[in-house]
Amino acid sequence: MSIDSTLKKEGINVIGELNTLDINKIASNIADKICSAFPEHNLNQSDLFIAIARLNMYVAEMPDSSAGAKYYYKNNSIYFNKDMDLDTLNTLSLHECIHFIQELKDKLNAYDLENDDLPEDLNELSDEDIIDL
Repeated sequence: MSIDSTLKKEGINVIGELNTLDINKIASNIADKICSAFPEHNLNQSDLFIAIARLNMYVAEMPDSSAGAKYYYKNNSIYFNKDMDLDTLNTLSLHECIHFIQELKDKLNAYDLENDDLPEDLNELSDEDIIDL
C-alpha cells in the first residue's frame, strides 16, 4: 500500500509542508530538551538538531480523534493537524520525534553498529515524561 493510501485510510489529508522556520524552531526546541534531559549520554545537540530538521513535516487535515500529530516511519515524516499552534506543535513534535529516535536506535541495533549515544531511557518515556521535558 502506498504512503498516500495509508494516510488517506487514517484520515490524514496533507495540505502542505511546514515552513522551514517552524521546522527549525521545533528541531531546536526538541534537541535542546532531549540533550538537557539526558546529559549523561553526551548527545551532540547540533547533530540531533540536524537529524530532526531533516524530517519531513507537513500540515494536514486530521480526524478529530487523532492526537494531533503522527510520525510515519516509512517516509520519516511528521504530520500535524492544521489547527495546532506552534506551542502545541512543539509538545506534539517532541513525542513524535521520540518515535523517530527510537526507530533510528532500532536500525543501528539491527546493523549492530555502535549507538552508545542514544539513551535506552527513550523507550521508557511516557507521554507525561515527554510533556515534562
